[in-house]
Amino acid sequence: MKKFHFGILAIPFIIVVWMLAARHYPPIIFPGPWPTLLELKKQLASPDYYHHIGISLYRLFFGFAIAAVSAFVLGLLAGISTAFRQFLTPMVTLFQATPPMAWAPLLILMLDLGNAPMIAVIVIAAFFPIIVNVIQGMERIKVSHIRAAQTLGASKLQLAWHVYLPEVMPSAFTGIVVGFGIAWRSLVAAEMIGGSAGIGWLISSSGQIGNSPLVMVGIITIGVLAMFFEFVLIHPLKKRFASWAPKA
Repeated sequence: MKKFHFGILAIPFIIVVWMLAARHYPPIIFPGPWPTLLELKKQLASPDYYHHIGISLYRLFFGFAIAAVSAFVLGLLAGISTAFRQFLTPMVTLFQATPPMAWAPLLILMLDLGNAPMIAVIVIAAFFPIIVNVIQGMERIKVSHIRAAQTLGASKLQLAWHVYLPEVMPSAFTGIVVGFGIAWRSLVAAEMIGGSAGIGWLISSSGQIGNSPLVMVGIITIGVLAMFFEFVLIHPLKKRFASWAPKA
């Protein structure tokens, strides 16, 4: 008999709590599940809804790809070179402590409205969690593994491909998961502040005109997309490329 998965109870629990909370507020302030469902049905038939989702996803994946590739390469170099790691560490420590959204007003002034400042916020948000985890992963590589490969005559390229890369991947994926979550939240917040399109802008503009059911639809959209990324994209990739990570 298949073991019961208690995660199934999460959605009904959220709906019940939502219904109970909505009873204490007028629908214009906090709509319940039914008005939100009606608004969702309306939005699913609207091209504008998919337009905003598409813009947010474009910004997210474009910015995250830049952050992931650059952080991974620089993290590997910092793990290999002590001098480069010492040079990089103060900058990473300084900028990692700054919330990504603190850069949003300045980036909007510098890059104007549009995709550029939103993508820049995503790059800043995702870069530092990834590079920190890559560097930590490089530091955890056992010297005996490196020496064994060198004894067998491995070149620097072979050493990087067969030792550094496999052993750093579990830590890198931890950084990718954390960085992706921060990037997603930062993007929505940046769109709410200075966007002219996207899911964050949809939520912000809907709130300004008092369309609270559409605000709830936007919030639900954010959560559903995050779950989709987690279970359809990140988990399979982690299973494929970092399944040997220790579970402790």
